[in-house]
Amino acid sequence: MIRATSAFLAFIGFSSFATEDVHPPVWSQDKTAVAFCENSDTSVCYVICNDKVANVSPVERANLGKIGHYKYEKIVTYPISWESNNKFGCMFWFKTHAWVNGQRHTVKELVAVSDGVYSGR
Repeated sequence: MIRATSAFLAFIGFSSFATEDVHPPVWSQDKTAVAFCENSDTSVCYVICNDKVANVSPVERANLGKIGHYKYEKIVTYPISWESNNKFGCMFWFKTHAWVNGQRHTVKELVAVSDGVYSGR
């Protein structure tokens, strides 16, 4: 699992680590699941759980829905903590910062992944 995860992380390149918005991956306590985002023009977020990769990027849209509809100057989404995992799935918290008129708005959302599929709300 860790070798496959490391290869995947290397493959996507983590180009966001070269920017000011550096947010490291968040691992489960037992190191069998990981959540991470790549923030460039848009946020692309993934959870690797039980050897399956799930694109959880829609979490950003869910978070922005809590703030409201604005013309955002900047948006950054990233995982903040691990909640749980078992043989059926994994859960991580993701946070989104969105700037409107120079003011930062922050919201968070719990992401659940089961069998490689993101279940949004």
